[in-house]
Amino acid sequence: MENTITKKKSMSEQVYEQIKKMILHLEIKPGERIPEESITDLVNCSRTPVREALRKLNEEGLVTLYPGRYSEVAYYNNDVVKKIGELRLSQDLLSCQLAIRNGSNFDFRILKELAEMCELNAKKGNIYERISFDTKFHLQIAKIGGNELLIHNQEKLYMKIHLIQISRYTNIEDSIEQIGKHKEIIESLYDRDYERIKKLVCLHLEEFYEIDQEIIDMYLS
Repeated sequence: MENTITKKKSMSEQVYEQIKKMILHLEIKPGERIPEESITDLVNCSRTPVREALRKLNEEGLVTLYPGRYSEVAYYNNDVVKKIGELRLSQDLLSCQLAIRNGSNFDFRILKELAEMCELNAKKGNIYERISFDTKFHLQIAKIGGNELLIHNQEKLYMKIHLIQISRYTNIEDSIEQIGKHKEIIESLYDRDYERIKKLVCLHLEEFYEIDQEIIDMYLS
């Protein structure tokens, strides 16, 4: 009995990873239906682990469920993207505050390596890896800060952010310009200069997410 339960959980996790990979690589685009039958054939499983995986992805905001009908990849309109950007801004700034307080110079050297990998993949035109390393960069700042609840919230938020970014980044030059601010953020962390970090993070996010100037001013005042 225990082995059967373990096997089922393992299969559900496999299906979850497969669907998530398809979504984050834009093999299934925002607003498109999830091809449940094709996935059962691909992973060689029944419908049960597929539905379990879809429920988990729904909780994470990557999938929208229509019970008894179908499921589709989440689509974020401009208003939702702006709200996600506002939340990201507040959580990124808190991550930086905590990293300044709790981080060491060795911790910040790890950030430098992630920033370099992000830039390298952007220059290669590998948008998926560029976004993946951008996510790792910002999550690492939260991890350096050491607040477990914030880390958990950032991990959930950045899955949605990955979907937004991979759907919107078509100009590689804009992408390279955006991630160029990573180096300045790292320098400011080394210097424990939170005032400079606030300006950099606001510049990093305000245009892409179309965050209202009133909110930006609130952080910079």
